[in-house]
Amino acid sequence: MSYEDEIRLLRNEINRINFQIVEKIGERVDVALRIAEVKRRSGRPIRDTNREEAVLDNVSRLGGERGLDPLSVRKVFREIIELCVRAEESVS
Repeated sequence: MSYEDEIRLLRNEINRINFQIVEKIGERVDVALRIAEVKRRSGRPIRDTNREEAVLDNVSRLGGERGLDPLSVRKVFREIIELCVRAEESVS
């Protein structure tokens, strides 16, 4: 197999995975919006910093178990959480 063929196959795989990641982020936002509705009905604030820290700690641990840099995983999920919070606040 040529370099070009091998790279094209691997890049196609990356593109497929990227699509799946975006789909999962979209699913996460959808659930966050449902959580926002429950919070709104209960008079609770959108932000729950204790929960956010627990999520970040958990994904850092999971990333480390997978052989990923826990700090980098934490940074990625901090951005995902911010995306979800912005979505929740936009409908409040």
